[in-house]
This record gives sequence, C-alpha cells and structure tokens, in this order.
Amino acid sequence: MGLLFLQTTLNHKYNRGFTLVEMMITIVLIAIMVNLVVPLGQIAEKFKLEYVNQRLYASAVLARSEAIKRAETVSVCRSTTGDGCQPGVNWADGWIVFVNRNGNNHVDWGEDIIRVYNPVSSPVEILWHSNAEVLSFRPRGSTFHQGAFTVCSVPKRPTLQQVVNISGSGLIRKREGGQCL
Repeated sequence: MGLLFLQTTLNHKYNRGFTLVEMMITIVLIAIMVNLVVPLGQIAEKFKLEYVNQRLYASAVLARSEAIKRAETVSVCRSTTGDGCQPGVNWADGWIVFVNRNGNNHVDWGEDIIRVYNPVSSPVEILWHSNAEVLSFRPRGSTFHQGAFTVCSVPKRPTLQQVVNISGSGLIRKREGGQCL
C-alpha cells in the first residue's frame, strides 16, 4: 500500500502539462464545435426567413378567402401604423388586410381592417414586386395584379430568397428564389 502511494505521488509530481494525445483530442473537439456553429447560424437564418415568408403567405391566403367569403374586394397593403396604408418599399414595418369596398387602395371610413401584421422583429427586407402598390383580391378570388413578395435578411447574406408568388388567377405559392445579394 505504501509503495503504491509513493509511486502515484512521484508520477503526479511530473504531470504538469498535457500529453500529446490529450492536446490532439482537445484540438479535434474544438474543430468539431466550430464546424457545428457555422451551419447552425445558417439554419437559424433560413428558419427566420421561412417564418416571415409564412406570415406573408398566411396574409395573402386570408385576404383571398375573405374576399370570397364577403363577396367584396379585400386588399393587403404596407402599414406602419396599423390603421391605414402607407407608401414605402420595405414591408417589414408591418402590413394590414382590409376590405377595400371602393377599390381606392386606402382604408376609408366604413371599411373593415381584418388583420394587422406588426413589424417583423428580425432585420429583414420584404419587397412587393408588382405593377400595383397593393395586393387586391376580387370577390371570386382572382387578383387585380399578379406579383411576388421576396424576403431577404439584412444585411444581405448569401442565403436563398423566400418568395410568395400570387398569380392573376389568385393562386398563392411559396418557394425559394435566387440569392439574397
């Protein structure tokens, strides 16, 4: 028993650093962790863009279904205040779905605001590509102007755009687009 104690004490006296094997294992573990962090950031970025794209898709579906249900024109427009349409390029500041009875693309007295979409909390750019500033659905579900929403992160990163396409017939589709550059 005494010899074993003396031997471990002597060995402990000379163990003041890492062995080559311990150092190699540490380097390998650090390399694995670094390689996991980069893809996780890209995955999180993609989920963020898909979430915002889903909100746009849901608002277009809501507007179309309300137009059919109410037998009236229902529109989606950019709105920073939640009580009317405001001009601008980036829809990330919010948007609304409203009944557009007179077709003037503005919320007037007596026109119902169906839903208010608050500003997006993540830094993204939402652009509406169409001949009109507003997405409007006719009572039968078709649109006045076809178009597409594109969603990209800000600042631009080499990720794929998230897109919501709205055809003239009222078909609404989600897909991935080109690079956000």
